[in-house]
Amino acid sequence: MSSLHPLRFEQGRPMLLGGLRQQHGFTESIQSQPAQWRQFHLLLPLPGQQGSSVYGVMCGHDPAHGFEYMCGVEVASLQDLPADMGRMRIASQQYAVFKHSGPLAQLGALWGAICNEWLPHSAYQSAHKPDFEIYDATFDWNAGSGEVEIWISVTNK
Repeated sequence: MSSLHPLRFEQGRPMLLGGLRQQHGFTESIQSQPAQWRQFHLLLPLPGQQGSSVYGVMCGHDPAHGFEYMCGVEVASLQDLPADMGRMRIASQQYAVFKHSGPLAQLGALWGAICNEWLPHSAYQSAHKPDFEIYDATFDWNAGSGEVEIWISVTNK
């Protein structure tokens, strides 16, 4: 994927996200992440939910144990969420924004290409802040297909 380039660079705004956080192993995530999304959609709308976009947030990863992922929505206040709900503050940050079109089953390959091919050879490095996917209201959850933006937090090298 030598032709991989960001769609644009964006200064992200601060956000409060509420949602469902779960740990996934790398090999099982092909089944466990769709199950997490199905479980999350049953919880909607969340108290104080703002907008119709939903976010898939990479909360952190460990090469030996997998990664933590949060399915979330923007909320007006973290205090209004149920006690068992995941919470996250996203700070203002510079992002490289990529676009995925098609089945979700192919999304992991784009994440891998961004992190393993584009980022090391770009003028940027990870800002070590949450990276996330944005699914807008047009995404077809039943088919598991559509357009998704991937926002990668970056700083200059």
